[in-house]
Amino acid sequence: EEIIEVKLMRKGSTEEEIIEVEGAFIYGAGGGSKPITEFCQSKVDLDESGGVIVDENMKTSCDGVYAIGDIRNTDYKQVVVAASDGCIAAMSIEKFLYNRKAIKVDWIHK
Repeated sequence: EEIIEVKLMRKGSTEEEIIEVEGAFIYGAGGGSKPITEFCQSKVDLDESGGVIVDENMKTSCDGVYAIGDIRNTDYKQVVVAASDGCIAAMSIEKFLYNRKAIKVDWIHK
């Protein structure tokens, strides 16, 4: 199956419009994009919009807990952002688990 058209109604209008498309990326700007963080509200710090606050290594305010992707509630709702976050978090978690002072990269061979 494929998406070939999108039916929409613009704000303030009562008329439906159909737009022909070859695909669609759904983005819930302004509504429906609030991260689901109820399960961790008492465990980690959240920002005013409900997103989990992380540092540059994706570490939360709780030692050993990391957050990635849309749960951080960034403006960039893209799978590539979540994948990048995941890579950063995975390397940071390895550093945490092995009690390293720095990230161990795999492209330096000695």
